[in-house]
Amino acid sequence: MKIGRRNIRTFLERSFSMQNWKAIFTFNKVHTEPIKSIYKEIFSTGKYPKIIKFKSPTGMHDVELYSANDFSTFNLIFCRQDYVTTNNFKTVLDVGSNIGLSTLYWLSRNTQSIVYCYEPSAENFKRLKSNLQKFKPRIYVHNLAVSNYNGFAHLNLEKSGVYSSIKIKDNSFDYVGKEKCEVVDINTCIEKILRKNSMIDIVKIDNEGEEINTISSIDSSFWKFIKCINVDGDDVRKFIPSVFKSNNLGSAQRFYKT
Repeated sequence: MKIGRRNIRTFLERSFSMQNWKAIFTFNKVHTEPIKSIYKEIFSTGKYPKIIKFKSPTGMHDVELYSANDFSTFNLIFCRQDYVTTNNFKTVLDVGSNIGLSTLYWLSRNTQSIVYCYEPSAENFKRLKSNLQKFKPRIYVHNLAVSNYNGFAHLNLEKSGVYSSIKIKDNSFDYVGKEKCEVVDINTCIEKILRKNSMIDIVKIDNEGEEINTISSIDSSFWKFIKCINVDGDDVRKFIPSVFKSNNLGSAQRFYKT
């Protein structure tokens, strides 16, 4: 039995999550039609693709979504605030940018942020560039996968586009094909950013199964230039220097320097 796109067990677990209840109250600050948006989130209704407008600290913006999965991802980022931070940051490295929702979150927090985006899927990359067009002067976009090496791989394409990965994690995802993609080492990404910036305020790593390979290979000399890192994955604490404190924000583990 399912409620929307979730099985009943997942629905009940999330119903008792305090973070999700807090997110409901945030819908009013983000969505122009909060009640309708809550209904759509719970029951996965709505026709896609569609453009939604949302409120942010820098005013009204819009984004095109392509599935109920995209709508849920938007709500996790903007309403549950999985990547919440203070608004005085500037430089962001976004690994696994998908259609640009996390990047859009950071770009809409202030007017000085710059985001370096990495997304391997050709289709997602096209959608990302479209969604971020108005922020073009503040983004650097790369149609690349990120891991612990430089080379090539085959990207396993998941039906919704949200969970495509160079590794097949399990059989619960609906993979519909493969495409060849170029892979770049995380240290190459960091070094490139530090040539132009003295610090990286935020690093986000959500590359669908490659998180451990990526985070564990960051050169020790780079950690002093990173203020905060968000990782969508488990068992990464041992790869983060002890100077970073940690907490969980939704599905993301957040490590930060005070």
